[in-house]
Amino acid sequence: MQALAGTEPVPYESGKYTKPHRRYACIKPLRNVLQQFAWQSIQTEAWASEYYERKRREGKSHSVAVRALANVWGRILFALWLKREAYQPAIFEQARRLHAPRAA
Repeated sequence: MQALAGTEPVPYESGKYTKPHRRYACIKPLRNVLQQFAWQSIQTEAWASEYYERKRREGKSHSVAVRALANVWGRILFALWLKREAYQPAIFEQARRLHAPRAA
C-alpha cells in the first residue's frame, strides 16, 4: 500500500552516491489523501502529534515528517482493511506500548 500511495521512500544509487527520494510512480491522489489525513490526524490523535513532533526534533522537514506519519497510518489502515474492523484508539495504544523500544 505504501508503494502504491508513494509514501515509502525509494533508494537512488549512482556509483558511490546513495540517497532516498520520494516515489514518483504512484497513485498521486492516494498519496495526497494519506498525507492530508496524516496531517489532520495530528489535531485529534495524541500519538500522531507526538510522532510528528519527534520526527521534527530529529531534524526532518515538515513534508518528511508528514510522509512518515502517513506511512504509519497506511500500515494501520491496511491492517484494519484486512481484518474488516474499525479503528479503536485504545487497541492501537496498547499495541504501541507493547512494541515500543524500552529505555535502558
